[in-house]
Amino acid sequence: MFSAYTKKVQEAYLTPANLEARTQKWLDDIEPYNRREVQFDLQRAALVIVDMQRFFCEPGQPLYTKNSAAVLPKIRLLTEHFRERGRPVIFAAQQNKGELIDRGESLRKWWPTVPLEGTREVEVVEALAPLPSEKVIAKRRYSAFFATDLELTLRSMGVSQVVTAGLFTNVCVEATARDAFMHDFLVFLPADACAAMNEQMHLAALRTLAYWYAKVLTVSALIQE
Repeated sequence: MFSAYTKKVQEAYLTPANLEARTQKWLDDIEPYNRREVQFDLQRAALVIVDMQRFFCEPGQPLYTKNSAAVLPKIRLLTEHFRERGRPVIFAAQQNKGELIDRGESLRKWWPTVPLEGTREVEVVEALAPLPSEKVIAKRRYSAFFATDLELTLRSMGVSQVVTAGLFTNVCVEATARDAFMHDFLVFLPADACAAMNEQMHLAALRTLAYWYAKVLTVSALIQE
């Protein structure tokens, strides 16, 4: 039933071929909202990759989206950029211990199918496989900050700027970006390194984030900065 409901809102709006053009269109659209002048400093930044897991990126899974394949190369490029320069890469992976252990009634109603801790579905996709030195944070809710030690980890590493990427733009990526902002981190969101179930959701999230919480840009612009 959940999969059938999801199919009603799913839209394969991104491909590797159209990603650049679509991204420029989004940036043009949100330009009136995206006016904050903040300087990116890689030496103060960490990359937080959200929910790039088999559960969302592998065909046949309940929350699989084809759009993940289009943004995966951009996320990988961003990951390699941070790794090559010795900057932290942190993975936030949605998972629960059990249906009735760490899932409240509201989450069970909104999200009846859950990736369980220890299963193959919660693994980060192979193309982004975390290095032994990189932290994978198990998150139980949408935000990677909620009831986790992400803030402690970032503070311990001397991080004051956060780059967010992954799935879905309007859900876990947005929730994480909002919480990063609320914890006084400067937030940067590459619009071509995240995706939603459909383009309307993606674009609405970009507008909101640009106006209130994050500087929205592209992976190439972030790397050049």
